Amino acid sequence: MKMTIEELKIDNFDFIETLSQQYLLANGSFIDINRSLTQIINDFNTLSGTRPKLRSLGIYTLISLKNIYITLNQESCLKIVDQYIHGIGWHDLQYICFFDIHKSNIYIHIIFNRVTPEGQLIDIKCLGANWQQYEVLRQSCSLVIDNPVHNKYLQICNCCS
Repeated sequence: MKMTIEELKIDNFDFIETLSQQYLLANGSFIDINRSLTQIINDFNTLSGTRPKLRSLGIYTLISLKNIYITLNQESCLKIVDQYIHGIGWHDLQYICFFDIHKSNIYIHIIFNRVTPEGQLIDIKCLGANWQQYEVLRQSCSLVIDNPVHNKYLQICNCCS
């Protein structure tokens, strides 16, 4: 499996609407994903508005998982995202997540608010995935892919032993 992580700063949260028109809204944190897109974007703007001088309001992360040898469903992808976000320590950020799931390729789009609910700020100097983030992603994927519940091949092998 080939993994890539791209991180870009964004100046506003209008990109959420663009993503929602193309991909499956999957999850969020510190927001209600059942609200309208306008309300969700307003929630992001309200939180980032607590830091009025802030120019780059958010971080857009695109995670690509290519040549996956098993078919993963939305629930499996949610587990990967949750493990990854906790692993990199960004679980305290407001975010919204979209999936583009194909048979052997998965694209995970995440918009993070740079302002935490406590008013702290994530520095954009840290953008650009490093080897630790790739290791966290690899481990997050392994926890799901190597679990017999998600992997029919491992289910068959476990039955035979």
